[in-house]
Amino acid sequence: MMKKIAFLLVLSLAIFSCSKVRKGEFLISGNAKGIADGKMVVLKKQNEFGLVVNVDSAKVKDGKFEMKGKVNEPNMLAIFVNGLQQPIPFILETGEIEITVNKDSIWKSEIGGTDNNDYFQEFNVKLNGFQKKLLEYQNKNIQKLMDAQKKQDNAAIEKLKNGYTEIQKGMDDFMFTYPEQNPDSFISVLLLQNVFSSPKFDFEKVNKTYSNLDSDLKETKIGKEIGLKLKSIQSAQKTQKKK
Repeated sequence: MMKKIAFLLVLSLAIFSCSKVRKGEFLISGNAKGIADGKMVVLKKQNEFGLVVNVDSAKVKDGKFEMKGKVNEPNMLAIFVNGLQQPIPFILETGEIEITVNKDSIWKSEIGGTDNNDYFQEFNVKLNGFQKKLLEYQNKNIQKLMDAQKKQDNAAIEKLKNGYTEIQKGMDDFMFTYPEQNPDSFISVLLLQNVFSSPKFDFEKVNKTYSNLDSDLKETKIGKEIGLKLKSIQSAQKTQKKK
């Protein structure tokens, strides 16, 4: 029995020692197959003034690139590959982050390696699925809509518009309910940050969702900002009731 425990202990230590980063550090391992050696990959973020600034950079070599540094808490950043028009957003956080660049279709690039980036990859796949449905519906029905408008067929116009609205609603509902269903995902904090300006904003629901978030998420800069906003709204509501 003691030999088995000792073996498991050695095995766990070996697995732990295989990690290339320590707590508070990140390693971005990039796969850039098909991109020429020497192409520059730039890591960028939006600073507190809303300006996009460079954080780090690396050159592609043998279809790969790598960046390493320190990070205090999760945050949304992006890499820009020289020659490709669109950035690849991801979540910078402690751990080994894997980014596979799809040079032919940047939206099909893949991210993973850490919990939040695995969540982000799944989120993107679902969101892209809704966007694909919207585009397909639009392409399939654009001529029908134009014909209906020429004939002033209001019933047909309404039906076609409702079909598009139904898909759009599905996408909106997915994003609106995501934080409630994924309390340990950093994406939830980002979505909650934007919900205050939404016509669907429901204080009680947002406050409950925020209360159920993972404690580490609440301690992030964005998490603290959300908490302060909710307290401010709650305080204003109490003041209003007293009048």
